[in-house]
This record gives sequence, C-alpha cells and structure tokens, in this order.
Amino acid sequence: MVDRDQFREAMSRLGAAVNIITSAGKGGRHGMTASAVCSVTDTPPTVLVCINHSSSMNGVVKDNRVLCVNVLGGGHDALSNRFANKTLSPEERFVDKQQWRQLETGSPVLKTAPGFGLQRC
Repeated sequence: MVDRDQFREAMSRLGAAVNIITSAGKGGRHGMTASAVCSVTDTPPTVLVCINHSSSMNGVVKDNRVLCVNVLGGGHDALSNRFANKTLSPEERFVDKQQWRQLETGSPVLKTAPGFGLQRC
C-alpha cells in the first residue's frame, strides 16, 4: 500500500494541462487558473471542472451558470500566474483587455488560447 506522502509526491509529478476558467454574467466576471479539468463525454460535449467550494469563483460560476475553459499554451506563464494569484481582484486578472473577447454566453475567451477559433463555451 502507498502511504499518503508517497502518493502526494507521485501525483505532484503527474502532468496536466493548465487552463484559465472564466465566467461572466449576473454573478460578475471572474477567472481562475485550473489544472483539474477533463473531458467526460463528446455527446453531448461535457467537461468536468473542479472548483473548490471556498473559492470566490465557485459562487460566480453557480450564479452565471456558464463557464469557458481556456487551454493555455507555451508563453502563457505570466497569465497563468496572474489568474492563480488569490490577492488579485477579478478586474486585475483581466487587466489586459486586448487579450480577451466575449462569447455569446458572456464568458471571456482568451484570443491566444490554442483552438481559439473553435471555442463555444
């Protein structure tokens, strides 16, 4: 049996995509960095996004009932760190307005995310 510390060490080495989850609507506009994202099914297109109950993003997504998964690529380190910074306000996270556009759902979508032209969140 693997003990807790061994398991945590092994899982810390598990590679995962880094994403910025965004949402906008009556609950406000917000975003966060997340690696706990995976596909569930393609019919209908469904993803699983894990958001901690104590996160301010949790209430925003519940109120807005929409979200967008922006998959990050190389060169997005600073953006990933900004959206992971818990001391920044939602407005400060979206400081570079030129990087974003708004989808039909209201969610912000990153213009430089891989697959930008295919996104419908």
